[in-house]
This record gives sequence, structure tokens and C-alpha cells, in this order.
Amino acid sequence: MGVQLTVSVHPAQACGGTNGVRSPSCRTIFMTTALREELKQWLERLKREEALDPERYRNSGMLLRLPNGLAVEPVLIRKKFLKWQDAHPEFPRIVFHGLRHSSVIYQLMIPGGDIKAVQGTTGHANADMLVNTYAHIQQSSRVELGKKFESGFYAKPDTSSPQAVPTAGEPTISMTALLELLKDADPEMKAKLRLALLT
Repeated sequence: MGVQLTVSVHPAQACGGTNGVRSPSCRTIFMTTALREELKQWLERLKREEALDPERYRNSGMLLRLPNGLAVEPVLIRKKFLKWQDAHPEFPRIVFHGLRHSSVIYQLMIPGGDIKAVQGTTGHANADMLVNTYAHIQQSSRVELGKKFESGFYAKPDTSSPQAVPTAGEPTISMTALLELLKDADPEMKAKLRLALLT
């Protein structure tokens, strides 16, 4: 089971707000045990770095910071990411922000992916914004849903085709005629038909 952690995305804005109202910059995330252990080691490293020269250490409050405590500039993160990509050509090249998109896409593609849960992690203002931003991933999900619906709704256990085609000489009836017959059927017959349709 994951571990709960509340983080401030912008350290200048404290988490908690007034009257228990959560600030938009604070997010509660759930992480794996492995990530928790890695973060513990990282935080211990930050403490060691501060202890080396407490007079000159400037704690920016950022999780990713330089050995002197100052925040890591975005350009430095991009440079390190490009260097990592050069060392790992087996992965497709993306911009650093693409990692966020990849994470969201994977979370949404998980069977039963909960849009509201993902929204809480990403910090999108509302679920509509999240869905509209990542709508492109839903195409494959919609195709898969259509296939499942077709096989579950139309398939008959003893036939390989989704819809049975009447054989020659077999009587056929239009939907309108069938509805007229059902409308005039006695209550017992209607109950039997309902039972047949539901089982």
C-alpha cells in the first residue's frame, strides 16, 4: 500500500490555508514504498549538505535543490535531462514536461483509472480540464469499450458471429410488429419476456 504525503508545490505558499481549506498549491499524493524510501535518502542527503556549511546554506524549501540549498533552475534540469536522454537512446526523446504528461496518461489508462483521483494528483482545477487536456488517449479506450460492448451485448455463447442471421424459411418480424405484439400481451407473458431478457 502507498504512503500519503502532502506537498506544497510552491513552498512560498504554506499548506493548510485557513479554516482547514486546502490551498490550491498543496496536493496530497500517494506514493509507493520504494519512492518513499528514495525520498527519505534524498532528504537525509539534504540535511547532510546543510550541516556541512550551515552559515552559507540557503534553504530554498525546494525538494530539488543545489548543495548550497538554492533552488535548481529549470534550465539546469532541462540540461541534465537532455544529457540523460543522450545516454539512453532506447527511450523516445521528449521535453522534460512530457514526463508529467506521460505520468497522467499512464494513470488514466490504468483499468478503472479514476479521473478525480488523477485530478487531485495533477492539481488541475477541475476534471473537465484534465479530460480535455488528455482526451486524445481516450480514443483507444473508446474502441476497446465498443468491442467489449459488442461482445457482451450481441454475442451468443453458441455462435461465433455477433448477430444471428435468420436461416432460409425462418420467420422474421420487424421491431415495430414485435412491439405491437408485446403491447397487447397478457401480464404473465410480459413477465416471462422480462425474465428472458434479464437472464
